[in-house]
Amino acid sequence: MKTFLLTFEHGPNYQSEKSFYDQQDWENHSRFADKLFLQHRVTMCGALKDESKVIAVATGKNESSIRNLFKDDPFVKNGVLILSHVDEWELYLTPEHIDE
Repeated sequence: MKTFLLTFEHGPNYQSEKSFYDQQDWENHSRFADKLFLQHRVTMCGALKDESKVIAVATGKNESSIRNLFKDDPFVKNGVLILSHVDEWELYLTPEHIDE
């Protein structure tokens, strides 16, 4: 599996006067994200401090498989967020790379 850095931006239905927790369908989005985390498909995810973007680290075969993975995210389906970038990330410093 390859590692990807994902960038989500506000979609047309993002309500800027509300926090992420108060966006339409937050509960279902949260359950969807938790499921991906428990399946080890997403290892980290969070919003930038100003909530302008969401950054996630995910694993998959290729960009297409990552985009397919997130097509059913309620925030993506409802236009709250748009998956704008999927970049393959070549990691050089991980616990597996450390010689003890």
